Amino acid sequence: RFRQNAVTTSICWQSRATLFSGQWASRHRSFKLKCPHFTKGEKWNQTWVGMLRKDGYHTGHIGKWQYHNNDMPKRWDFHHGFEGRHWYNHDRKMFTGDELASHSALEFLQQRPKDKPFSLSIAFYPPKPVGSSRDPGAQWKPRNETRAMYDNVTIPEPYNHTDSYSRLPSYLHTSKTGAERRWYERYRSPEHYQEAMKNVYALITQVDHACKEIVDELKKQDIY
Repeated sequence: RFRQNAVTTSICWQSRATLFSGQWASRHRSFKLKCPHFTKGEKWNQTWVGMLRKDGYHTGHIGKWQYHNNDMPKRWDFHHGFEGRHWYNHDRKMFTGDELASHSALEFLQQRPKDKPFSLSIAFYPPKPVGSSRDPGAQWKPRNETRAMYDNVTIPEPYNHTDSYSRLPSYLHTSKTGAERRWYERYRSPEHYQEAMKNVYALITQVDHACKEIVDELKKQDIY
């Protein structure tokens, strides 16, 4: 089990390339969303997915990917990609991202060849924010019943935002930077902070529940 994790390039898609290739960003050079160099030609065969599949593993990937490849299904034996939202219309029903990931994982586990080892990666999109709303907490959309768990909770602030902000370099105080705009939209007032964090915690709770469903299926199959 992974008990410690660190990244040298704290950008999601570049870290994803590192996770699959085992290489520094300076080596895999997949810096842009539509330039996944680590997936091209023989390079993909050197990822852990390519090597496991070559050795007879039944492989799958569910959820977030970001690199916009149009050949994703052929890279795994099972692939269900979706990202960018907290809610999805699937088969004329609305599902949260965590529900869709859990349902897809159970499908993979229940339908996999029982005579092969397997590998499944699940990339949850929540609790990443969606959109650019300035309304308190509006960039996170958990289920109402999960959000209700935090209605009467006050989330403590980890530090003094105003003091920390004042210590930043002057060029980070301008609204022209993406970091400043996002901070203003999400956390600029106590109400914004509380609503944001409660929605984040609710989304994490939903991901926890999805993970429990997956682990329960593994236990049911006596492989956990």
